[in-house]
Amino acid sequence: MAPDIDRLWVSAPESTPESSTEKDNLIKRALNQKILVPDILSLMPAWASDVQPDIDEINEQIDQWLKTVNVDEKKKAKHRARGNYTLLAAVYYPHCQKDKMLILTQFLYWIFFWDDAIDTGGELTEDDAGTALCCEETNRCIDDCLGPSPNYTPPPNSRGTVEMFYPILRDLRAGLGPVATERLREELHDYVNGVQRQQGVRQADCLPNPWYHFKIRSDDVGVIPSITQNEFAMEFELPEYVRRHEAMEVIVAECTKLTILLNEVLSLQKEFRVSQLENLCLLFMNTYNMSLQAAIDQVLYLIRERYAICIAAEERLPWSKDDEALNANIREYVRGCQRLATGTAYWSYYCERYFMSTQVNEKREVLLNLSYE
Repeated sequence: MAPDIDRLWVSAPESTPESSTEKDNLIKRALNQKILVPDILSLMPAWASDVQPDIDEINEQIDQWLKTVNVDEKKKAKHRARGNYTLLAAVYYPHCQKDKMLILTQFLYWIFFWDDAIDTGGELTEDDAGTALCCEETNRCIDDCLGPSPNYTPPPNSRGTVEMFYPILRDLRAGLGPVATERLREELHDYVNGVQRQQGVRQADCLPNPWYHFKIRSDDVGVIPSITQNEFAMEFELPEYVRRHEAMEVIVAECTKLTILLNEVLSLQKEFRVSQLENLCLLFMNTYNMSLQAAIDQVLYLIRERYAICIAAEERLPWSKDDEALNANIREYVRGCQRLATGTAYWSYYCERYFMSTQVNEKREVLLNLSYE
C-alpha cells in the first residue's frame, strides 16, 4: 500500500547534506535505464477524451497571432513545433466555440512561455532577483486585468510575457462572471507565487522530500486556473456554494493531483535529460532507495488511488432536486476537472514535448529512455 500523501509526506526521511554526491549518485542509478510505462489513460477508464474539431483553423490563427507576440523567435519556434498547445486546449475544452478556443489556446501559450523563463534552463533559472521582478510584474498584470478597477494597458517597457498577458486576461474576463473572475485572479496569483517558491526548491543544496515536492506542486500548480476557465469555455458561472462544497473541493484537488502525478511520469525522460531531478519518480528513488521501476509503480499506484477518490466524491455533490440547468453545469464543471487529467495525458501522447512519437506503441505504452541521446 502507498502512504497517504496528505498525512505522511512530513515523516519521510530527510535528504542527505552531501548534495552533489546525492545528485550524482541518483543520476548514475537512473542513467541509461529504459522503462515501459503503461497507457496512463487506461488508469482513468470512466473518463472520455474528446477533441474540439476546429484545431487546424485555430492553429492558423495562432500562427498569425504569434507574429505579434514579443517573445524570442527561437522560443516561439520551439514551443510551436513541439508543444501543440492548440491540441491541449482542444482536449481540455472539447465542446467550446471557436472564438473561445482561440483565447484558451493563447492562454496556454502564455503559461508555457512564462514558465519556460523560470523553469530549468530558462533565462531566469538562476536569477532570483530577476524571477522576483518577473513575478511582481505578472501579479500586477493579474490585478490590473481581473481586479475591481480593470486596466488592460501594459506598463511601458513591459517584458514580452507580461505584455501579451494583458489582452488574454481582458478577453477571459469578458466571458466570465464576477465570482469566477475573482476566483481566477486568486488562482493565478497562487500559480505565479508558487513558481517562485519552486525555483527556491530547485536551487537548494539537497533534493527535496518527494511528499513535500508533491505538496507544493499540488498547492500552487498552474492547472487550477484551467478548471475555472471551463466556465468561460461553456458560458456558465458555478455558484460559490457549489464550488466550495466539500465534494467539489475534493474533485478539484484530486484531479489536480492526478494531473501532476501523470505529468511526473510522462515528463520523466525530458526532465532527466536536462538534469531537472525534482521529479517525483526520481525523488522516490532517492529518498526511499527504490529502483526506478518501483518508483514509477508507486506513482502509478497514486494515480489509481486519486482516481478512485474522485469517482467516490461525485456521489456527494450538492445535486439539485428540481434545477436541471444547475445540475448540467455541475456535471460540466466536473467533466472539466476530469479533462485536466485525461487531456494532459492525451496531449502528451500526441505531441513531442516529452518524448518522440516513435517511443509510443500501438497500445499507447511509452518506452522512456533515461539517457542523454
